[in-house]
Amino acid sequence: MYFTMRVLTGPAVRQKYPIWMHLPPGGDEQKQMEASHNSTPDDLIVDVLVVDDDRDAVEELVEYLSKAKLRCQPAADGWAALQLLADGYRPQVVVTDLRMPELTGMEFAERLSRLGDAERPEIIFVSGNAGFDDAVAAIRLGARDMLTKPIDGPRLVRAVKSAQLARQMRLRADSMPPAQAATSAAKAKSAADEGPVARKRAALGELKTMRRLRSQYFPAELFSDPCWEMLLDLYDASLAGAEVTVTSLGAASGVPQTTALRRMETLQSHNLIVRAEDKADKRRTIIKLSDGGMQAVESFFETYLGRRA
Repeated sequence: MYFTMRVLTGPAVRQKYPIWMHLPPGGDEQKQMEASHNSTPDDLIVDVLVVDDDRDAVEELVEYLSKAKLRCQPAADGWAALQLLADGYRPQVVVTDLRMPELTGMEFAERLSRLGDAERPEIIFVSGNAGFDDAVAAIRLGARDMLTKPIDGPRLVRAVKSAQLARQMRLRADSMPPAQAATSAAKAKSAADEGPVARKRAALGELKTMRRLRSQYFPAELFSDPCWEMLLDLYDASLAGAEVTVTSLGAASGVPQTTALRRMETLQSHNLIVRAEDKADKRRTIIKLSDGGMQAVESFFETYLGRRA
């Protein structure tokens, strides 16, 4: 069961989501449901927290994600979502509407940014009228993506899985062995590298967010090839000091696994990526940018940042 519902009490929630208020407040059934959520921490770990004050929009988003076997928890608005987090829910990704009354999506995301690295979910915004200023604000808040309404289901699933991969890489980098972490910390202290790396990471985040806005003006099928997104994901992993497996890269690409494997073969034929067996787990294959691929992507970002300066 991937789609879970939690009864939220309160007049505002009851008015917005009457179909979900089918259990009497304080009744035995409601207590049993709440007890089932509190019985084990696993029940509070969900893939996606979906936040929108429009009931139909929430149901549509949850339907798309549930079909992809992603476990979802809906919330009627930003305040209800904050209450869920206070109650112990730990989503990997938050998909939130940008325009909501009382607490906007940006304000909600700003509160999420105060959480520690281990608790902080990746954020994806959805909106029917997002503009450039919204995109810039989303980037500053560390949003992983911004999707335009009406939402394309497969695109939403791709965005969520890509965000899950990004969070996985972030947490893996945070949990590196002490020796490896010390090496990375020593590299980070280099004044010559610290500035450029930070600027490249910021530019990478901007590109990965802004590319979703192009669907507002161009047919989505014009940009359906995942090769560029794969290169960006691998570059992101390299900057974070994280490893990426063939399976996770294929899942994050948003295309069928067979198509993803063919695109990886294409990138490998151009000497842009390399594969290596995971020494700790021989069932896994690690994939990363080759020296030539890293140089090509680095040159791209240096040119991109140079033209913006």
